[in-house]
Amino acid sequence: MDDLKTLLKVLVIATVYLGMAPLLGFYLKGKDVARRVTLGFLAWWLVRPPSDFTLMLYSIEKYRGHCKGFEFNYLEAIALGLALAALLEKRKDFRWLPPALWAWLLWIGVSLLSVPGAINPIYGLMPAFKFAKMSFIFVGVFVALHDQRDVLALMRGFAIALILQLVVCLWARYGRGEFQVKGWFEHQNPMAMWSYTLAFPILGLALSKDTSPRDVVLYFTAFGAAGLVDVLTVSRASLAAFAVGSVLVMLGAYLNGLTVRRVALGVLGAVCGALVLVKSANTFKARMGGDDSPKNDLRLVLNQQSAAMLRNHPLVGIGWNNYGLANSRPLGVQYSQIMERWEHNRGSAIYAKNFMNNPLTESFYWLALAETGTLGFAAILFFEVLTLWHGLRSTAYFWKSPLGLLLYGVMVTLMVSYFHLQVERILVQTKNLTTWIIFCAIVARAEWWRRQAKARRKLERARR
Repeated sequence: MDDLKTLLKVLVIATVYLGMAPLLGFYLKGKDVARRVTLGFLAWWLVRPPSDFTLMLYSIEKYRGHCKGFEFNYLEAIALGLALAALLEKRKDFRWLPPALWAWLLWIGVSLLSVPGAINPIYGLMPAFKFAKMSFIFVGVFVALHDQRDVLALMRGFAIALILQLVVCLWARYGRGEFQVKGWFEHQNPMAMWSYTLAFPILGLALSKDTSPRDVVLYFTAFGAAGLVDVLTVSRASLAAFAVGSVLVMLGAYLNGLTVRRVALGVLGAVCGALVLVKSANTFKARMGGDDSPKNDLRLVLNQQSAAMLRNHPLVGIGWNNYGLANSRPLGVQYSQIMERWEHNRGSAIYAKNFMNNPLTESFYWLALAETGTLGFAAILFFEVLTLWHGLRSTAYFWKSPLGLLLYGVMVTLMVSYFHLQVERILVQTKNLTTWIIFCAIVARAEWWRRQAKARRKLERARR
């Protein structure tokens, strides 16, 4: 029965990647409207449950890690179709390696150095497979963005997704009585982070003087939906990130130039935000009722486990995606004992069977240090810095153009997300990861446009 199930999965995967993706590419060739609809659909589909667009081979249901098998993401097939269409059109701006993608692949390659010494090397190949295939998304989105109209089509898809997500969350809260809603996500935290990830570029578009009144309504509604979703998840860190990022985008818009629209939207947003916070104050008080002192903070203990792993394996770590094995019995007794001592000091009885599936550290950076060592950690930091650098330069170049505040919003999203990774490892989950790579592709395309414009100016000066 398992063999038959695996065979059916392989057939579905082959049909999607080898059949539907090429057909989409041939269909999209030369069709601007169809390409923009596809980009919008790609963005919108991310709001749906992951099971709608992923399929797993060699699935390990109860494992805690970056991934539980070799994951196939059908959004990658859409991206492959977009890339094939650009190839068939023989576009001169097609690039197999857009700006910053090489740094992403470098991180994957460096992290693979940890696999030979891992407890289970197969587990280490799973994230490499998942993250390497994100290059399909990167390249597909990069080559599909011919001009700013394609970028706007993508963002409209995200805006509609946020509004739909709010409807789902409102039903969960008031229809089913859930306290911390999670919508179509596995957990409320990734949904909260996904919401503010989209909110800042969308707010930038709403504040742009070049955005049509109809789109202003769509974008500002979507921005408000993102804020309400963060409130409904009762995620304190994400709500704080949403507030900080929103203020940064508003300040950037005011520096770009004061307009009636920007002042009105700023006042409206502040008033609505204050009303929502007053309404939800009791909910957050209930959420904050626990004891977060260092003695009872599990996150600190998990970070201590990570630090111990790093001390023992400083260069390449204990193995990519192997943290859940290394910190749990029976294979990780040495690191499990750190948690066991913590539980003992809190007065709990210690039974070995209770430490067979210990949780992972919440910090993405501590997880990277523990699993891939200082080399892997340095590589992912380099990718983050490079994307921020590209975002800064493209934002400065397009500052007074229709794309200026959008790119600024993307840069704020990246800054806030990278900082938030200190306490959450959310960006590596499929929906958040795919969105992250889409935004990196937008920044890469803007950086490409900037470089091309600079090259043209240099050529024109040489001709004079």
